[in-house]
Amino acid sequence: MTTHQPRPTRILVVDDEPLVRAGITGILSTDPGNDVVAEAGTGLDGLTAVRTHRLDAVLLDIRMPDMSGLEVFCELCRAGVTVPCLFVTTFGEDDYIEEAVRLGASGFVLKSGDPHELLMGVRAVAGGGAFFSPAVARRLLDGRLAASFSETQRARVQFEELTPREQEVLRLIGRGLSNAEIAADLFLAEGTVKVHVSSILRTTGARNRVEAALVAVRSHEA
Repeated sequence: MTTHQPRPTRILVVDDEPLVRAGITGILSTDPGNDVVAEAGTGLDGLTAVRTHRLDAVLLDIRMPDMSGLEVFCELCRAGVTVPCLFVTTFGEDDYIEEAVRLGASGFVLKSGDPHELLMGVRAVAGGGAFFSPAVARRLLDGRLAASFSETQRARVQFEELTPREQEVLRLIGRGLSNAEIAADLFLAEGTVKVHVSSILRTTGARNRVEAALVAVRSHEA
């Protein structure tokens, strides 16, 4: 009997530095479940590649000279392209990160971080989840970006307003799980998880899955 092999995760890597781009591609290629189908050295080339290829995830350097990753993301949003975008960032790019969160980016990894975080991030966002490198999450919560989100006490109140099942779902969102993974973990139908996620966003006031994950992190439930 022929064993069905899952389709690999099709990825686009966009970074203006050739060595960094090659390094990211090399790390991703260590997982046989990944397929880097295209690379781009400019934001404009990245936009073209997104329109050319069928993708499961896009890795975007958040700051590039011709067209930043944020500008690429904004253009994709305007065009109605919903491919998950994982931003690759460095310290000191808080303004970009804040705006990317507001617009609904799927996650962030540090260029100087653990390569395993890159693999985890791609797996999470390609599956419909959200992912933060721990160092990025700390900056979101501890730096001046913290003004964009609730204080810890408010996050706790928001969390307590959820039903017990919604709290379970939010904890798993905070850990970067996709709806399918949450459904498997909690023995629920994926459609039921989607209903819970919609209710969580409505109750907490989170504008997207990333902000919901931040509620879980700030309330120390992720």
